[in-house]
Amino acid sequence: MGTSTLSRFQRGALAQLVSEGHHTYQDMADALGVAKSTISYELDRVKPYDPELAQQDADHKRRACGRHSILTPSLTILITNHLRLTWSPEAIATAFNLSTASIYNWLKLGWLPFNLADLPNRNVRQRRANEHRVTFTSGTSIEQRPKSVNQRLAFGHWEVDTVLSSRGQSRACLVTFVERKTRLLWAIKAPNRTAKALNDTFGNFMGTFGSQVKSITVDHGKEFADYRSIEQDYQIKVYFCHPYSPWERGSNEYFNRWLRWFFPKKTNFDQITTDEILAALELINQRPLKIHHQQTAIESFRACSD
Repeated sequence: MGTSTLSRFQRGALAQLVSEGHHTYQDMADALGVAKSTISYELDRVKPYDPELAQQDADHKRRACGRHSILTPSLTILITNHLRLTWSPEAIATAFNLSTASIYNWLKLGWLPFNLADLPNRNVRQRRANEHRVTFTSGTSIEQRPKSVNQRLAFGHWEVDTVLSSRGQSRACLVTFVERKTRLLWAIKAPNRTAKALNDTFGNFMGTFGSQVKSITVDHGKEFADYRSIEQDYQIKVYFCHPYSPWERGSNEYFNRWLRWFFPKKTNFDQITTDEILAALELINQRPLKIHHQQTAIESFRACSD
């Protein structure tokens, strides 16, 4: 037999055969050169049979056939909520057995109520402003840091940096700490970026983490000038990066950008509460990390702490 679908002309001819009233399905199939099952399916489209309505039904089904998106309303909500929790599309795809490429496509098509440009680290281009703060040159170089620390095999070694308020608004800042092995991020607000404020903030940090801190790695900013007090008071080692080498504190740089997603560069940290900082830290530390095989930083940190 011929085709399994009918043309517009064939539908008109079928309507004529049906109106005559004495043809069997096989007779009509033979007359139109199609299978008997095609006639049966066609006459089931519209009852009583109308060739124009049957054509409209066929056109509609043809447009709807092919590959269908699996993006349901409930899945849209699920993905969007996790994007707002700062999960990456890759982490969401892994957690819920989806395709990373599909999530990016849905974002690009506007099928998800989330702006693609609002993804943290989306199209990041690092353009570091020329800083004019005072620096110093003493201290133990990062070149002397043990190999086990460099390779992130040892637990309890942190990178430390500062995140500033908008220029001209306030001297308040966040002092950020990232544990190198587990990537746990912590942040504490300081009134300014002086050595005294840094040391006071570090005391607060040690009050929380204590024995889980064995060394810190910092830059040569003036706020770290009183590093000897930190080494003596807490019996830990302070290592200094080379000048203008932020990649030597790569984890700190990376997670500072995540913090900036919550507190953009125009933020005045005088107006940010401790609860707001802790809420941002919880969201960041609860994200599954590919480097930990989808385990979160908090889970990894607790495993190392036990």
